[in-house]
Amino acid sequence: KLNNAQKLEKILEREKNRHYFYSTLLKFVGICETRQLRMIFENPYTQPHYLTNNFVVPPAVVDMDRSKHGDFRKKPTQYFYFNCKPTYGETHQQTPSELIKTHDDLRSGIHAGGCSEERSLISPDYARNFICDFILGKCQPDVGEPFLFDEATINKAIGGVA
Repeated sequence: KLNNAQKLEKILEREKNRHYFYSTLLKFVGICETRQLRMIFENPYTQPHYLTNNFVVPPAVVDMDRSKHGDFRKKPTQYFYFNCKPTYGETHQQTPSELIKTHDDLRSGIHAGGCSEERSLISPDYARNFICDFILGKCQPDVGEPFLFDEATINKAIGGVA
């Protein structure tokens, strides 16, 4: 357990990291805007959230439950678009409930400003669905309910034999 002096030091370290990451992001956005580069970036969406009140644009897409689009997490995520606009597809792929991981199921990062690789990963299904639905606007007629993953992928994800 930290004493007050240690807590203050941790808070100052977090604030220093946030300032560095935020100013770096703003510089990158400035470059994209100046050079008309298309960019989409994602960030966790929670309330209150620093980017909700302190960013140049609001998120173009907020996915409140990624498991409805094939991911292993329900984690709310916001997406910011620059020099492009989201398309709105209709892909629905509900991840089986036994495969959905909560925030507490996954390891924390080693140091401030970083998270574990586990918490950063998205499933291949979610990546494909996001690209098709919100970037390309491409219909995926062969994708959908009732079964998303082959048996080997499901067994591997829940710790069984592949």
